[in-house]
Amino acid sequence: MLDPRNGKPITSFGKQGRARTGHFRVAPAVHNTLILLSGYEGDAFALDLETGQERWRFHTRPRAGEYGHETWSQVEAGANDWSGTALDSSRGIFYLTTGSPKPNFIGNSHRGDNLFSNCVIALDATSGKRLWHFQEISHDIWDLDLPAPPVLVSVHRGNELVDAVATVSKMGNTLLLDRTSGQPLFPFRRKKAPVSRLNGEETAPYQPALQRPQPFARPLFGMDQITRLSPEAHQAVLDQLHPSEAGASANMGWFEPFEAGKPTAFFGIHGGAEWSGAAFDPSTGFLYVTSNELPWFPTVSRLPLKFTKSAAHSLPGRKIYEKHCMACHGHSGEGSGVHPPLIRIGQRMTRKNIQSLLATGRNLMPAASGLDDAMTHSLLDYLLFEPSVQEETPSPETTAPRYTYNGYPKLLDHEGYPGCQPPWGTLNCVDLNRGILRWQVPLGEHEILTQRGHSITGTENFGGATVTAGGLVFAAGTRDLKIRAFDAVTGEELWSHRLPFGGYAPPTTYEALGKQYIVIPATGGGKLGGRQGDAYIAFALDTVVR
Repeated sequence: MLDPRNGKPITSFGKQGRARTGHFRVAPAVHNTLILLSGYEGDAFALDLETGQERWRFHTRPRAGEYGHETWSQVEAGANDWSGTALDSSRGIFYLTTGSPKPNFIGNSHRGDNLFSNCVIALDATSGKRLWHFQEISHDIWDLDLPAPPVLVSVHRGNELVDAVATVSKMGNTLLLDRTSGQPLFPFRRKKAPVSRLNGEETAPYQPALQRPQPFARPLFGMDQITRLSPEAHQAVLDQLHPSEAGASANMGWFEPFEAGKPTAFFGIHGGAEWSGAAFDPSTGFLYVTSNELPWFPTVSRLPLKFTKSAAHSLPGRKIYEKHCMACHGHSGEGSGVHPPLIRIGQRMTRKNIQSLLATGRNLMPAASGLDDAMTHSLLDYLLFEPSVQEETPSPETTAPRYTYNGYPKLLDHEGYPGCQPPWGTLNCVDLNRGILRWQVPLGEHEILTQRGHSITGTENFGGATVTAGGLVFAAGTRDLKIRAFDAVTGEELWSHRLPFGGYAPPTTYEALGKQYIVIPATGGGKLGGRQGDAYIAFALDTVVR
């Protein structure tokens, strides 16, 4: 903790101004004498504002004897808050959203509903006591987290103005819940879900099928959704789905479970909504949210029940793996949490591809700094070594099947465009009073496709929206590096400006000397890659719309 007057540590807080919190990615909130935090590794907790001592802790993965522990056959990982929180200071309620249980795609070792994953949770800000929770997806094996911070809203229901909390999801749903009770303001419909065909897996019997508020993203990927940009693009996607005379051999459909050795195609790993969240206009009751729509097709594969001791452990690259890779990818490359397994990586990536990934990093994985050419090649030799394996078949009562997966492959056409029909990125206006999608427009442009005569497709985006009292919505984060202004009522694009780097955050509006401005950080990199930099770009509002 720093003294705001001089920037020096306040030594009475924690140990010389520092308190140990663990890894977290969400800005803290302050309620009376408490600092409220939520951890990337799980749990929400409060520190004393003066001493830094922990005052309470809520386990998002319940411990033995706690409510929800019985919803896990074995508590593993996930159910963490990486997306954001909100504080209703007048009521003293701390809201948070959580991610899916881990590992992704493989749920046979943590059967059950897996509370408090995929939940909106309301806690008493003073004591940490759970007031209520609402789970969107039970036993989520598709990595469909609640990725965005809750938004405190007030909406009209009949003749009443109801205080609510709105949360947007990767599925394109808007969970609109009463702030004090957690009850949905619109009927929350669930329907019977498909049953898993993966040995040892037990999928949840029912999953959400919302009608109100109207979803802002497509709920499922199917054959009718395959791109038709060109015959070549269509065929390239069909080839990846391994078509047969009976149709595509890949799994696809609404909450379709995984099947060993077959890809499963679905929307949502990058949203729908993402961590950039939503913006609310209290004067209209409209919620603005950016969204992605592109398909993914991971494959789950059966592992041998027993590996013999591998000669790979004697290779020089093993020591390099232990130092640079083991913390995330596990002792033997089995993966952990959101970190994919590396077992049999040579069956899905070439040596050149892996070497490039080590040099640049991708998504959560940073570049492998500190490796010279010799070390890199030794590591590659180790990763691509094929171990000898021996499979045993003990009784199913004593040994569960073991599975791995092939990372997070996007389903793309031969030119690298999403394998589904556009739009691929959208800006959406959800009327929370009526529960309808008021408008939806493409967000972002692939200029090459526009030049070929295609309508604007939208692009994958990680920017988020900001709405002003003057009726403008600003959003950036698209592949074309532009920030745009839209009419808040109609969705018409009014203005755009190309940034020097990708603007992967919601813009912020402020006033100085009687003049209103919009400012956005432009850094590039991240999920969409591209050139990296470091800039803050500000625009005077009177120059944006004349």
